[in-house]
Amino acid sequence: MTRARAIAARAPRAVPLPRPGGVPLAAVLPALRASEPFARACWLYDLQAFESRARRFLAAFAELDPIVAYALKANALPALLDRVRALGLSAEAGSIGELEIARAAGFPPAALSLNGNGRTREEADWAARHRVGLVNADHLDELELLERAAAGASTRLRVALRINPAIRTPGHRYVATGGRDAKFGVAPREALEAWAARARWPHLTLDAIHVHVGSQLVEIAPLEAALEIALELAAESARRGARLALVNLGGGFGVNYGGGAEFPIERWSARVAKRVRGTPYRWMFEPGRWLIAPAGVLIAEVLAVKTRGARRFVVLAAGMNDLLRPALYGARHRIVPIAPRAGRGSPAIVVGPVCESADVFGTVSLPPLEAGDVLAVLDVGAYGAAMSSNYNGRGRLAEVVAVAGRLKRARAAERPEDLLRGRRSDELPLRSE
Repeated sequence: MTRARAIAARAPRAVPLPRPGGVPLAAVLPALRASEPFARACWLYDLQAFESRARRFLAAFAELDPIVAYALKANALPALLDRVRALGLSAEAGSIGELEIARAAGFPPAALSLNGNGRTREEADWAARHRVGLVNADHLDELELLERAAAGASTRLRVALRINPAIRTPGHRYVATGGRDAKFGVAPREALEAWAARARWPHLTLDAIHVHVGSQLVEIAPLEAALEIALELAAESARRGARLALVNLGGGFGVNYGGGAEFPIERWSARVAKRVRGTPYRWMFEPGRWLIAPAGVLIAEVLAVKTRGARRFVVLAAGMNDLLRPALYGARHRIVPIAPRAGRGSPAIVVGPVCESADVFGTVSLPPLEAGDVLAVLDVGAYGAAMSSNYNGRGRLAEVVAVAGRLKRARAAERPEDLLRGRRSDELPLRSE
């Protein structure tokens, strides 16, 4: 074998790198450094890829003509929400903060829905004052809170009852939301009693059901079971004289994080359409992860490569405060070098710089690396930046969007001085008992 062939044989196989919005990944950090000279990591989103998946979702469910409410908790970057709104999607919020983000992004109140299992008076008042399109109530006492808010605003609020269907789902227990032990929802019997007694809340239009059994699902079976329960409950409520008009089937559609499977949207939509054809209900879905996760990349410089015995540690400029999913859920993302060096791949433990043993992104095969090289962590568009924090005094990373061969900085990175802006020394009045 010639020397050239031997070198070629040792070289790692070329891994096709994404080109978000037509932009090479190698160009992103240098471009960002024109505005942030010390940037060593950032988030990057392909807005065209997001829009493509959103159109695919809408086409799959076209027969139902549903309300599609994008789940803001997945990623509420304003530059992304501009695309969500332009596509005609609604927005699903989980707090007053997300409601305000959606309003600032131009969503009309009728296109907003509010979720959550711990409703505050301020959230109820906001929903009533702005007349949001739907509130998904998580427990029966919440109906009293919403009634007072709607009465005070001299309006009516449309309310769905979130059902706990007692359906077990595969995957991490932290993303299972419809099982018996989950904190979400009311028992079906309680919901039927509330619908039958809905005259008790004259300022609420209590005519909807909401069911969401979990997240990152790649199989249809749990959602089929939830659909059957929703249909049975709606039929039984009608028999008791309280017809429902809206069925919200939530979201939870999973993506392929590498070596796995993606939720079969088209197969599921076809089954739903066939099963519910001829029913009198309006349908609603709340996708988040499925739409945006594959469109996001975390780009991070290698700070150090450390070997200890047989172990090779690759330390990135991004850590668990940036991407929490691996530490929180044991999630694993594909990690690839942006400009791979020649040489045989070998196991590398990819870690961050945070002072926690859980600050590990995973063990993957990587070619030889040196400080200054750059890696890309893929499929991080959902629950990446949205879950990031300032732990260890680390500022949140810049967020960049790519479209039609151009890059735009959508959110600047936080600097150390930004972390001090909330500093106060206000004296707070104490009431005597």
